[in-house]
Amino acid sequence: MDPYRARLYRAFLIAAAAYNAAFGLWAGLSPLSFFETFGLEPPRYPSIWSCLGMVVGLYGAAYACAAVRLDLAKPIVALGLAGKILGPIGWLAAAPELPLRTFTLILFNDIVWWLPFALILLEDTRAGARIRAAAPIVCAALNLTGALAMLFALRPGTEAGGELAARASYIAGHPWLWRAGWAAWIGAALSLTAFLAWWGARVGGAVAPVLVCAAGNCFDLLADSIYIAWLPDRIETLAPLAVVLSGGIANGLYCAAGAMLTLRSRQALPPGLRAWAWTIWVAGFGLTASAFAGSVAGMVVSTAIALPLFCPWVVVISRKLR
Repeated sequence: MDPYRARLYRAFLIAAAAYNAAFGLWAGLSPLSFFETFGLEPPRYPSIWSCLGMVVGLYGAAYACAAVRLDLAKPIVALGLAGKILGPIGWLAAAPELPLRTFTLILFNDIVWWLPFALILLEDTRAGARIRAAAPIVCAALNLTGALAMLFALRPGTEAGGELAARASYIAGHPWLWRAGWAAWIGAALSLTAFLAWWGARVGGAVAPVLVCAAGNCFDLLADSIYIAWLPDRIETLAPLAVVLSGGIANGLYCAAGAMLTLRSRQALPPGLRAWAWTIWVAGFGLTASAFAGSVAGMVVSTAIALPLFCPWVVVISRKLR
């Protein structure tokens, strides 16, 4: 196995182990807090939920063992991936009984792990190599899709859309369009980490920027799940939080990761492409500052600079480094 990919696989398996252990402790020690968080009726026998927490925690121990012995990891990862596919299927089957806001749980418990687990299983196969090679183009395409969704579908429901009541009305009147637009941004966020992993492999195996980007995914996907599953309810309190999580924290981590890799690429990229990259990251840091400051105009201008530059730059850099 390629040493660079082995380090990334270990990092993601350790993250999965930590997540499962934390979730297991939460469910086991405070079984009612889950139902309170998601606004669900408490169960008659909360000890059943505690037992489920123990099972989830055991998965965490299995992922930790897989991280230590990657040569023996595939059966554990295959079992985990099967569970993470069946989870959303079960959630969809129970959709009439469960509120949409529980999508946040499905996103973090299951969906975010599909790609890294699948790549571990496909290691040393042509399919895995093709998926890794496609990372830049997929990233560019999904971010372009997200940009178009923001321009034509999401903008009226965001801070750029005007008064709070008008934004809430738009979201309530276009629920599927709104959710589909933010689902595109979930794909764009995850594809960004995949692209940085592809880039890092070509500049000496840089792992730290990929992990910084993955940390940004955590904040970004939480924000996207708020947009998808929690709005327009409590829009006055949750929408500003989502802006800070996504435009502020996540975007800042993404730009930091990109800047780290740009510095590592001094020998691999010509000055023009590096200058292009720095323009994107500076604009992105402007978005972060604007999100924390609550400046709608700043967020609009920064996004209008960064995104149109980012998508073609990814395509160009992929050809240069390939």
